[in-house]
Amino acid sequence: MIEFKTQLDAIAQKALNKMGMKKLIKIFIVFSLIIIGIGIFGVVIAEDNADKSTGIYLIIVGVIIIPILLILNAIGQRTVKKTSPFLQNPTKEIYRFTEDGIEHLQKRGESFFSQTKADYTYFYKVISTPTHYFMYIGANQCHVIDKTHITQGTCEELDAILTRKLPEGKFKKTKR
Repeated sequence: MIEFKTQLDAIAQKALNKMGMKKLIKIFIVFSLIIIGIGIFGVVIAEDNADKSTGIYLIIVGVIIIPILLILNAIGQRTVKKTSPFLQNPTKEIYRFTEDGIEHLQKRGESFFSQTKADYTYFYKVISTPTHYFMYIGANQCHVIDKTHITQGTCEELDAILTRKLPEGKFKKTKR
């Protein structure tokens, strides 16, 4: 059995956000480069000052769009942190993995307790980073498990179980 004792809190939310932003930053960069490219093209082939002004404007927008989007994301994450009761009063979680399946226990004070038992088909996909497991139960729902909170077994044992139990391509290990 492999067991993790962790909590659903702002640190888990931050790790999940960072994982999501890794995907989005590539899109932001491509979009920004396209806008900058159009701006440079507009400046180079400009026939008058209005065309040059438009090209310069597009270059400026292309350069500042990534910082603006990152700032908006940070503001949105702070808002989520302030308005989500489960992040302000952390929910304690225990994850137990065996050959037969997973058991997930959650408890927050005296007001909330949940127990889930499932086989590995419960997961849509699992991504293992050097620091966390991101266990997706849907395209936009994810359990975040900090690997430093392992209390029994090893991450290598869990990796072996996930490799055996999940369909091909549903368990992915990343280096970052």
